[in-house]
Amino acid sequence: MNSLPKRLGQRIARQRRAAGLTQAELAEKVGVQPETISRLETGKRTVSLRVVATISESLGLELHELFRLQLSDSAKDQAMGRLTWFASRLTAAEIELILDVGSAALMHVRRAQGK
Repeated sequence: MNSLPKRLGQRIARQRRAAGLTQAELAEKVGVQPETISRLETGKRTVSLRVVATISESLGLELHELFRLQLSDSAKDQAMGRLTWFASRLTAAEIELILDVGSAALMHVRRAQGK
């Protein structure tokens, strides 16, 4: 199993990419050098909780969301993580709309596949 710093770094990297930020852009928001973000994301460096909290805030996340570390890196787990992040930024009405559209699309695909 990966070490905690490496898993946390991977989580930060995924959330940074999901937010559409480069390492340099995140570093600027946090007030650190881009190399610090790079080393953090690869697990080669640890930083203070204050820096992690600033990273969380810069990514629009609650601090606890960064520590939802996945036990596996399966495609489904990664997709669920992205879906959770995306949905957390929507209103209840927007989530309902996406659920309705997704449900209708899934039913259409299953009918076409004869399931």
